[in-house]
Amino acid sequence: MNLIRRQTGAVLLLFFIALILGSTAFFLAAINSANPQVRGNIAKLNEMLDVKEALLAYAMTNPEYNVAPNNGPGRLPCSDTNNDASMNCNGTAVGLGRLPERVGQASNPVLLSDRYAGLGQQYWYAVAPAFRQNSVSLNTLSTSNFSLDGTGTIAAVIIAPGLNIAGQTRSNVNLASEYLESNNATGPNFLRSHPTDPSLFNDIVVSVSVAEVFTYATLRVAQEIKRVLDIYYAANGNTYPADSAQFTTAMAANGAAWVSANSWISAALSAYSRPSTNTATVQFSNCAIVFSFDQAQSGFTRSVRAC
Repeated sequence: MNLIRRQTGAVLLLFFIALILGSTAFFLAAINSANPQVRGNIAKLNEMLDVKEALLAYAMTNPEYNVAPNNGPGRLPCSDTNNDASMNCNGTAVGLGRLPERVGQASNPVLLSDRYAGLGQQYWYAVAPAFRQNSVSLNTLSTSNFSLDGTGTIAAVIIAPGLNIAGQTRSNVNLASEYLESNNATGPNFLRSHPTDPSLFNDIVVSVSVAEVFTYATLRVAQEIKRVLDIYYAANGNTYPADSAQFTTAMAANGAAWVSANSWISAALSAYSRPSTNTATVQFSNCAIVFSFDQAQSGFTRSVRAC
């Protein structure tokens, strides 16, 4: 009897395994034969995430990409408002336009995306005024007037339009309402779905949050702080600045012009401390990262990965 039960149990186990494998195969086949539009949307989303990474890298390395001495980190490219592939830093509240194909110096450009250039389908893009390339000053005290689905912590949005829906003729490549739906055609309160009717919405939206921008921007500031701390150490008897006052003076004397121009130390600095003569920590307002510096180390460490 026990042998029969064991054999019966084994048969049932094999049956369930076959059932699971069959269901998995059916599921994978369904994905493989999915609507081409669905596959196209997945491809677009992946490329948009690549664009987002490029934008954040640009925000971090902005001082190296721009010759203007006050262009510190955290700035994002302005949108292309006349569809000429280049950014246009105008004074409008939203500045909604196309994603520039390339940004930065002509000799050292950053390619964002040119996949849909010339087809009237280049990604749409908008960046909050405080985070634009031409902002006067930018640090972790800067705020955004953009929101996404009611959350107001957005620095920029990248939007891929879908096929035209009722009322969209797309005769004017610079008219957002011919491509984007609902609030996305005007901003600054962007959406990822229609508030009442999903059939009237097919935009794909990827956002760049304020916290993400400052995570990268503060990394660049920390690099500059490390450089200045090591200069101070060598010039002052092998010791880092003893307090915030000495640290502020050191940064003003030897820091890059963009540090003072964007008030990274005078306004955005939350705390500076010197646990020992050759170590120091720094934290900025509105960012959870504590940066730790050690004169014996070439770089620095951070307490958490993101603001």
